[in-house]
Amino acid sequence: MEQLIERFIQYLAAEKGYADNTLAAYRNDLRQFYQFVMNARPDISSWARVDLMLLQAYLLDLKARAYSSSSIARKIATLKSFYFYLTVTRVSAVNPTLDLESPRVTKRMPQLLTTAQVTELLNAPAELTPKGLRDRAMLEVMYATGLRVSELVTLRVQDYAAANATLQLGQGAHRRTAILSDAAQTALDVYLARARAQLGAPPDDGALFVNPRGDPLTRQGVWLILKQYVARAGIDASVMPHSLRRAFAAQRLEAGASLQDVQRLLGHAHLATTQLYHRSQLPALTASSKTETMEHTET
Repeated sequence: MEQLIERFIQYLAAEKGYADNTLAAYRNDLRQFYQFVMNARPDISSWARVDLMLLQAYLLDLKARAYSSSSIARKIATLKSFYFYLTVTRVSAVNPTLDLESPRVTKRMPQLLTTAQVTELLNAPAELTPKGLRDRAMLEVMYATGLRVSELVTLRVQDYAAANATLQLGQGAHRRTAILSDAAQTALDVYLARARAQLGAPPDDGALFVNPRGDPLTRQGVWLILKQYVARAGIDASVMPHSLRRAFAAQRLEAGASLQDVQRLLGHAHLATTQLYHRSQLPALTASSKTETMEHTET
């Protein structure tokens, strides 16, 4: 049963081209369900023997453990995808998830930084220290390109072409080119010339943005850095790394770019996702806002 989980994950990677973070979420959800099955019915040795009653017991267990409706809905979606794969590959003759209902999830509209807040945030790293120069470059690049934080932490030095001020983002079929603004290129050039080597990174290889040990920044590290500058800028609201991506998209749309152009720049699979980024449909981020929107909800 565990081997089938891994075969399914390999299928998603090879045939669907899913990102590493998405694959990890699928794997975690399926392993969690597998552990539940083993605890509830240790005699089960095949996915084909899982029935609707066991699935419903799993959902009740999730609710008892205070999982949110959105988390439960995601786990159900994972199970439905998995069983679709099992029936198509004829591992299971029946699909017990067909009658499994997901909880209703109310979508929260993402919130946008105002132009003034973006400016204050970008100016917050004022120190001419290696860390300050790195952070200024990182924030400028995030706003100039609209990249995902997962793309930011996997950037390598070789992905930057100073001659034409571009970055290569994403992997495989999702690979795309981003053009840096003058401010972002200047900040990045200063960081590479004066700071990156002082942080212990090799000069012409490795991760583009590194921690004080010369290792690649992590997603959590980026969040902690951003949190520090949000406080320094006096933005008393929930700001996620994804907030700069949304601000980038809104700025491009307001400047007259087409939805299709912004879709390409963001690497969205579906145009409907890009439409959600238009400022006219989104509330501005205010000090009283407490809404947080997680990156994994985006396509």
